[in-house]
Amino acid sequence: MIPNTIHFIFGLKENFGEMSFSFIHYLSIKSAYECNKPDAIKFYYKYEPNGEWWEKSKEYLTLIKIEPPKEIFGNPILHFSHQADVLRLEILIKEGGIYLDMDVLCLNSFMPLRKYNCVIGKEEEKGLCNAVILAEPNAEFLKIWYAEYKTFRSKGHDEFYVEHSVKLPLKLAKKNPEKVHIEDKFSFYWPSYFNGSLPLWDRTKVDMPNKLLNRFKKWFAFKFICGSYCIHLWESVWWDKYLKEIDFECINNNDDNFSKLCKKFIFSKNGRPKNKFHIFRPLMKKLINSYLSKEINHVK
Repeated sequence: MIPNTIHFIFGLKENFGEMSFSFIHYLSIKSAYECNKPDAIKFYYKYEPNGEWWEKSKEYLTLIKIEPPKEIFGNPILHFSHQADVLRLEILIKEGGIYLDMDVLCLNSFMPLRKYNCVIGKEEEKGLCNAVILAEPNAEFLKIWYAEYKTFRSKGHDEFYVEHSVKLPLKLAKKNPEKVHIEDKFSFYWPSYFNGSLPLWDRTKVDMPNKLLNRFKKWFAFKFICGSYCIHLWESVWWDKYLKEIDFECINNNDDNFSKLCKKFIFSKNGRPKNKFHIFRPLMKKLINSYLSKEINHVK
């Protein structure tokens, strides 16, 4: 069984990629703890964060200072994101557990997935996203993936930026389907980075009858997301538009779906709801894939 240990990586760059430790990062840690009750949450860093939300986070963490890899199989690793890509594979191969990016908000326990030897989720049709990975120690799929870094060639934000982190694992999964369990996009990665405004943050004022239709869409999206294991907040895309201004007061004062999710799954005074995946979820997926997703794509 996959160990119930959470792994986070942060602070590989001195300026934290211009995204200092924030309330969103605290939510990621807090939600991982509340949803999974892990044996440990290991936080790997080179440069330790600071600030109010870092201090509040530390009680949940085992801090591990590391030196990011500068090369792999003789290929230089120049960008901190790619250093984190390599680190997560090395950590999971050695220790096993659950790796989460720092912009992943947990909603339900990963327990049902821990029976597999390796789990990764689909990112639309683009590939398999490495923001959430579950694996046993020495998982064969991860070792195959790691060995393919012999061909690593990205120098940063170039045409090869996601070659080994998103595109390659999909190719490998097709060749080795017995070595990895793939969750569809709705388990970890819906809403996607290009359709997040209505499902999570829409606060627009609309007239009747559009108001009723808009309210129904938001309600439907909320009910559906409640059945996901987690949501990815796509920090590299949504930071300036949504994430950097969110704090506890913002959560309390808004009734958008993101605020509701935080109140329901992380800060509920009545305790977290039980992990219950709705029996109509397969039908809801079909609806989102057809009508609802097309509508949401127009709201960015």
